[in-house]
Amino acid sequence: MKRIFLICLLILMTGLASQAQKIEFKKISAKKFQSLIQKDNNHVLIDVSRKIDHIEGYIAGALFAESSEKLYSILDTTPSSRSILVYCRYGKRSQKACWLIAEKYPHKIYSLAKGFEDWKAKGYKLVN
Repeated sequence: MKRIFLICLLILMTGLASQAQKIEFKKISAKKFQSLIQKDNNHVLIDVSRKIDHIEGYIAGALFAESSEKLYSILDTTPSSRSILVYCRYGKRSQKACWLIAEKYPHKIYSLAKGFEDWKAKGYKLVN
């Protein structure tokens, strides 16, 4: 009986540990990203592009986080009730940033799947 109890306890603890480590964010299309920006004012839009890419153009209203320190500074002042929308030029830096955000902050997190280049190609509004 003790053995069965210990096995069940071990299984339960393993399940709880895997739940605690579950880190999630959604990669979404430019169309969905635009829709979230327009419909939901309860978000923070963050550009994690390189400085040279940011200077060439960005999405209106985006906060520029050129380093993880700047990213954390932005997030430290962001209520957990707000969604986080992250993008970069091609989508790779934003994906890494989403992992960093998800590890520390309890927000809904969205990454622009194919990056700012796809955003521009689709003809969405930008700031130069």
